[in-house]
Amino acid sequence: MILRFLTVYLQIDAIQPFAPQLSFVNTSKHADMKNCSSFTFNVKLDICVYANGTSHGCDISKSEVIIEFKWSDVHDAFSKHPGVDKPIVSQTDNGFDTLGQITSYAVAQLGAQYHTHAFSVLIVRNRARIIRWDREGAIIMNAFDYYHEPHLTNFFHHFA
Repeated sequence: MILRFLTVYLQIDAIQPFAPQLSFVNTSKHADMKNCSSFTFNVKLDICVYANGTSHGCDISKSEVIIEFKWSDVHDAFSKHPGVDKPIVSQTDNGFDTLGQITSYAVAQLGAQYHTHAFSVLIVRNRARIIRWDREGAIIMNAFDYYHEPHLTNFFHHFA
């Protein structure tokens, strides 16, 4: 468990130079009780990305981007190699759980903000997916190895 939190802090430190106008806050230990108190579950985002200085805890009404980490491939919400005969959504129970989790976070964010869309990032081990959510559904980027591909840093640099 300590290794997971250390990894989260290392990820924050690694991405921060590419988007100095944004604050990357580890909120994995803190639920958003202000905006999501009526939910039957805790909204505990792994990392909330804020416009610099706008918040320090978990506040989905001010979060610009949500980042969720999963430490095992079995928790990936999406198939590694979707195709004509293979759906993009993982067909495992753990995958469905992750999909439900990230979807509920996106719904909470869109419900708390007056935006037409929101972004989140799902990181499973060394692969990331950028997801654009709106009130109709989601557009999911193919998974990429963020250690070797610049897509994640480019996203945050341009988002900032």
